[in-house]
Amino acid sequence: RVEPPTATPSALGTLSLDLSTMAATWEIVGGADKGGILVREGKDLKSPATKDRLSTGAIVEEIAKEGERLHYRLKSGSGPLEGWISVRISGKDLAVPKTGAGSGAA
Repeated sequence: RVEPPTATPSALGTLSLDLSTMAATWEIVGGADKGGILVREGKDLKSPATKDRLSTGAIVEEIAKEGERLHYRLKSGSGPLEGWISVRISGKDLAVPKTGAGSGAA
């Protein structure tokens, strides 16, 4: 039987430092009936919309979050590689924080 290595204080310090530098990840849960959710080029709701939508089920990395607006970078799925989305509209979630490695507090 092999015992797992025990964590030392220095190893724990490195681990917490690494986790603090990881960006939050989000899963796109809205837009299934429309082929995905609307992406805008800028934070403002009046900024131009991108040609393509961000696919339902896509995974994105948070670049910045301001209120209900999320600036993202695409990790998996289809749609614009980067843009701004609303995480919630009219009380309905369009994107939710992913649990597990790489997620941050919402």
